[in-house]
Amino acid sequence: MSRPRLELGTWGKITRTEVADGKWRARARFRDFTGKTKQVEAYGPSGAKAERKLLANLRGRVESAGDTISGNTTVTALGKIWTENLRGSDDHTEQTLERYESIVENIIGPALGEYLIIEATVSRVDQFLRALAGKTPGRAKTTKSVLTSMFDLAVRHDALRTNPVREVRLPARKRKPVKVLTIDEVSELREGLRKWQGAEGVKGPRRSSELLDVVDVMLGTGMRIGEVLALRWSDVDLGEHPSLTVTGTLVPIKDKGLTRQAHTKTASGYRVLTLPAFVVDVLLRRSVEAIPTETNAVFPSGAGTWKWPNNYRRTLRAALKELETTTSITPHVFRKSVATLIDAEATLEAAAAVLGHSGTGVTSAHYVAKAATAPDMSSILDQFGRKSNEKDG
Repeated sequence: MSRPRLELGTWGKITRTEVADGKWRARARFRDFTGKTKQVEAYGPSGAKAERKLLANLRGRVESAGDTISGNTTVTALGKIWTENLRGSDDHTEQTLERYESIVENIIGPALGEYLIIEATVSRVDQFLRALAGKTPGRAKTTKSVLTSMFDLAVRHDALRTNPVREVRLPARKRKPVKVLTIDEVSELREGLRKWQGAEGVKGPRRSSELLDVVDVMLGTGMRIGEVLALRWSDVDLGEHPSLTVTGTLVPIKDKGLTRQAHTKTASGYRVLTLPAFVVDVLLRRSVEAIPTETNAVFPSGAGTWKWPNNYRRTLRAALKELETTTSITPHVFRKSVATLIDAEATLEAAAAVLGHSGTGVTSAHYVAKAATAPDMSSILDQFGRKSNEKDG
């Protein structure tokens, strides 16, 4: 009976033979991507070392085939092919690509990288992702998404019949209540920041009005911090109907530093926002005081370049610490407060549009605080308590 044909990029049983004293040979049949089958061998001082050397040789032959993927491709090699394919398209931003590459290299690689993709079973992937979820649930969710896409590529190359990652179920995350500020809390915060900026006898450089100005723009527009700091004077219209257009955001790019991305986080993020009076006042004052810069930024750094969002967050934390604010406040809290107020006073659809969401799902789930007190329906429900004779009468 003839020996069964090997699949492309795979090898048969490995045999070990001691060919001389202290010299072992490991040998296996390998079918390359031209369809030819040949004997491949390696030598070492022991059978185990010879086999390890042979396996490294065989895997190298598979990986050197470029983007050809087989069951004997390592998870690390699959990740590299996957990220290279992504870079060959225009579907992802540079920041997103860097994040994916970091996940492949620093999270997936150390845990699963040396496995062949045929060895990446559901149980192994499940154990890895559940352990990661126990430490950082958000990172585990993103990593699962990356692994799913990687192994989808392997399935499309016929290296696997099914994607093992799709069978994994991460532990359910307990959703935290949405943190927002009330109108009174916002008023108190703005007054506190105003006093903090005007404090006398403070060591170091004079505190500018920029901290509160950025807060006011976020409160009056619902913009992300990266969008506010990417705002240019060419995006602002302070005419008869004051508005601004959200056209981009700031992103850190490896080897390039902070860069203005000429589009928003999502396609629906490109939007025109009508400005409330207090934001118009801020921008009018800043336009008079503005010093021309190459970036034309409304909120430039001291050097006239784009201002790093993390630097702004650091300054905000320092101010809140001095104000002894017990509530944890971040720029995203302002965005959620905007959504909650608009939802309460207008509609959820309006809140989603202002925030730049494509629909109301994300807005409702993550940006709008749920009311602790239900609407007053007592007059309606009081019908259940009517006496029968009142009903008959």
